[in-house]
Amino acid sequence: MGEAGLRAGARPAGLRAAEVRPRRRRGDGWYAVPLLAPALAFLAVFVYAPSMLSLALGFFHYQLFSGHATFAGISNFTSALRYPVFQIAVRNTLAYAGMMVPATLAGAVALAALLEVRSRLYAALRAVVLLPYITPVIATSIGWLWLYNPQYGLLNMLLGWLHLPPSRWMLSPTWALPAVALYTLWHNLGFDVVIVLAAMAGVPSQVVDAARVDGASRWQVLRRITLPLISPTLFFLTVITTIGSLQAFSQVYALSGGQGGPEYATTTLLLLVYQTAFQYFHLSYGAAMAVLLVLMILTLTALQSFLARRWVFYQ
Repeated sequence: MGEAGLRAGARPAGLRAAEVRPRRRRGDGWYAVPLLAPALAFLAVFVYAPSMLSLALGFFHYQLFSGHATFAGISNFTSALRYPVFQIAVRNTLAYAGMMVPATLAGAVALAALLEVRSRLYAALRAVVLLPYITPVIATSIGWLWLYNPQYGLLNMLLGWLHLPPSRWMLSPTWALPAVALYTLWHNLGFDVVIVLAAMAGVPSQVVDAARVDGASRWQVLRRITLPLISPTLFFLTVITTIGSLQAFSQVYALSGGQGGPEYATTTLLLLVYQTAFQYFHLSYGAAMAVLLVLMILTLTALQSFLARRWVFYQ
């Protein structure tokens, strides 16, 4: 091989990969330390240290105003598991996640499939879909409280036009939690649509064109080709939507007035942790509930990772 071949990037047959690989100097790794130090310090102070403190606090009976703490073992955890309101909060949280995950995935895929068709309104429609996600939760929740008003709310007006019975929405123990889920779906769906659109843009066009030449419809292309190819993205959305649903707080607090009512219908685990620790000042009890919530999230995430082996296809 001549000199021109070597200049073009060709490698002689007898030259091993290790000989052409650029050598890393031993001191290169230390340059990353000052660059990562601010982020690591932030995580240590505001994430890792509070997490370790909450875990330790769950094993003590801590009195906030006196500062006195006595070791309690696992009594806080067992008391939380036997607490009827905690059991209601677990059911509400799981039911809320059960509503949010399939609705989010179905809505994101459906809207992304519609927006995938390029048109003059493509950019405007994407902006409209993403707009609710960038709005403040508290502010938009106040607006949705007006929509949910049982007397003069817009939703009951629409039900009247359809000759359907009105609903009490946030005042109904049956419809309060679905009403929170509906608001959350409206607020967060734009982010998921953008993620799915980005995944669909990465699907090889040759595969789609070949399927269409063979007579496949848009639905068949979506079901047989697009969805399997973007299954890693859908799995990612499943995990983050599940975690976000299990940690639901802001929208529940705003729509229920911070009470989790009516009749504990919207009391989620994180709202109960907040009420226990910062309204009733049972910090150890609230810390134990928070640890149990983390264990629930880890368990469900591990279960989803195990089940994902059957339907997630990595290229």
